[in-house]
Amino acid sequence: MTTSLPHRDVIAASWQRVASSGLQRDARPVPNVSDIASADPLLDAARPVLARAVEILSGTETALLLVDSESRMVARVSADTTLENRLSDAGAVDGAAFGEDAMGTTALGTTAEVRGDVVINGGEHYLEQFRSLSCFGRPIIHPATRRLAGIICMTEVADRVNPLSVPLIRGLVDDIAERLLNRTHTDHRAVVSAFERASARRDTAVAAVGDDLQLTNSLAAQLLAPGDFGTLALLVGERNAPPAITLVSGVVADVAVDRVPGVRHAAVFRLRPRIEDAVPASPLRLPSEIAATTAICGEAGTGRTTHAYTRVPPEDATTIDVAASILDGSPVDVAAVLRTARMSGRGVIIDGADLLDERSMRLLHAAVAGRGSSDPALVVVTGPVESLSSPAAALTACCTRRIILPPLRQRTTELASIGQEVLQRIDSRVKLQSDAADALVCQEWPGNLIELTIVLRRAVDSALARGSRAVGAIDFPEEYRGSTRASKLLGLEQAERQAIREALDVARGNKSHAASALGISRTTLYARIRALGI
Repeated sequence: MTTSLPHRDVIAASWQRVASSGLQRDARPVPNVSDIASADPLLDAARPVLARAVEILSGTETALLLVDSESRMVARVSADTTLENRLSDAGAVDGAAFGEDAMGTTALGTTAEVRGDVVINGGEHYLEQFRSLSCFGRPIIHPATRRLAGIICMTEVADRVNPLSVPLIRGLVDDIAERLLNRTHTDHRAVVSAFERASARRDTAVAAVGDDLQLTNSLAAQLLAPGDFGTLALLVGERNAPPAITLVSGVVADVAVDRVPGVRHAAVFRLRPRIEDAVPASPLRLPSEIAATTAICGEAGTGRTTHAYTRVPPEDATTIDVAASILDGSPVDVAAVLRTARMSGRGVIIDGADLLDERSMRLLHAAVAGRGSSDPALVVVTGPVESLSSPAAALTACCTRRIILPPLRQRTTELASIGQEVLQRIDSRVKLQSDAADALVCQEWPGNLIELTIVLRRAVDSALARGSRAVGAIDFPEEYRGSTRASKLLGLEQAERQAIREALDVARGNKSHAASALGISRTTLYARIRALGI
């Protein structure tokens, strides 16, 4: 595999991309380290190949570097101690990001960009810290999926790459790719075998999810939509999977998750729709029974008002929007509202009850406490329980029924179903693709349903503009295609790394004193230093 552009054009284009990212040529970036557990299949395939190669390189100032499909360093081998130390000082440590925006033009990051063989001679590196090294990088393409699995690079202390490195690296890549294929075949056979055992009973819907593998029996094929596989894939990584999930169709199904021994990211699912949900229903719909007084608590955008109208239909209710009244400068007369509603036999919805003044709150509390079962329904809508003032918390506690609406970030197993329902309301012709369902699960959704609706409206416009009626992740705004959860975890790691570095600086490198200052044991400190690549 070779790049389609001449060598000089590859280097020039790379320098232009790096410069536009804001990285300065004289910068010495601190390695951006993240967890690389997901790269275990690549590392397992590469480890014996690298071990054989290092014997060949014995006595030379040469190292082999391996990054995964996200350009994160997963392995570094060399027989030269001096070169090992130099690479460590330059940031080539486990978990370090080697994309062009992080480390400039290298035979790792640039190879990932062009998806072909790349030679970077010493002076062609963008950052000064790499200019004493010359490198040759080659992508590892998974033979089964045809996706980028990783990149291997030979690095040596020289002005130019040794031509002999090219055939050696190509041979190593072929060996690793073959081992990846063999492992995939073995993993797929294990998943298929587990699926067949679970499918022996024909009265249960059975599905299996593995790496680039989805299997269903006839019942599961009728029950599951493409978007549901995003939810199932999420459950594979959950240690404590929920006992039930809400499908795209709105059906709630009890689910049992059986991991496949020896295979990462694979599981067999046994699903049984609940009888009361045999006819698909909205995942946002509540039971139809009506209590005399109901409190609905949740963050803005969780569907609080919609839920209130399932308790009292809008045409039968007097609805008071406290926030709108405050903005208009017209205070709510709770006593008058309740008196008029009782005389007319209409139900009452107080939306934003936690915003009422102290006097109005006391009156409403008294009305709730004295409400009889024959009185018209009274519904109070408030913010999340944990943020309520004492009077508002007491008010909701006195209601005969309290409904707590979790935010979307806590409803990951329902997001595919909720997303499909929102799409149906926007345009009934449009469906949610599995990669789009995956992207929904990865977001935090601080704006809840309001934010989700805005994003999906833009996605529908994008899909229709492409001439498609299937919304994919590509249709989402760019900031919604990645994982804010992963970014948050990375931010925590960076904060931890900075705290440890500062403690070591204050202790002048004394790890015992640094551990004491951080309130952890020396053993824990050593483990975190290794894990974070400090």
